[in-house]
Amino acid sequence: MMSLIGHDPNSSILFNSSTHQKFFNIVLVDFLSLTDKRAPIKQTSYLSALKDISEGPSFSVCDSVKPLREATLRFIAWLEQEVKVDVWLPSIETQTTLNISRISFLKMCGNISKHNFLRSVGVAYELQKTLAANGVIVNMEESLLTLADFYERFHTDLLNYHSSTIAEFLNNIRWGIYEYMQPEFHRSIAWEGGDPPKYRYIYPDEVTSQLAKDCYWELMNDVRSAPYMRKFIVANGLKVRY
Repeated sequence: MMSLIGHDPNSSILFNSSTHQKFFNIVLVDFLSLTDKRAPIKQTSYLSALKDISEGPSFSVCDSVKPLREATLRFIAWLEQEVKVDVWLPSIETQTTLNISRISFLKMCGNISKHNFLRSVGVAYELQKTLAANGVIVNMEESLLTLADFYERFHTDLLNYHSSTIAEFLNNIRWGIYEYMQPEFHRSIAWEGGDPPKYRYIYPDEVTSQLAKDCYWELMNDVRSAPYMRKFIVANGLKVRY
């Protein structure tokens, strides 16, 4: 999907194509959205769940959860920050400055990437409210017409600018999960010999349902080896605007 280029502290990522950037935005908006209310846990966002886990960890040893906690809180703070963006909307011949949170425009652009025109009415309604909050009054038809202008500015321009920073946040969270779970992984794994060697995991006493056991097994398998992408630091020039 992307390549990591440069050297720390001036690294950056580069999407392999505009299609990969669009897919990244779609997957990102899924990560930033709420879980299904029909799921067997209370409805929450993934970041909120990570924050709750960080504040009340079940597996932390010698504060191994610290990197995950810090990475999660930093990403949440960055997403919730409101920024000012100058934007030209040719469809309604309007030049304006929008005050908008990063999480809002990332989710709006992700939904535009995901859906066709007739499935984007919800985003058009959000855009209508955002424009009104910034003194630009449009009807629903005008808001629908303006979606392409909004997408060009906030997806093609701003997401491309922010993509390296977002990738750094996500990679730090992934590494945080890995480091947090290492003590539990080493406690639970039991090798049983053979060629190739066989293994099993010793479940915590609280993990009793089959669904919980399957989730635990997959999690332990995920942290058997380090994340694919190394830790990296993005150039400061990609963090000071918008």
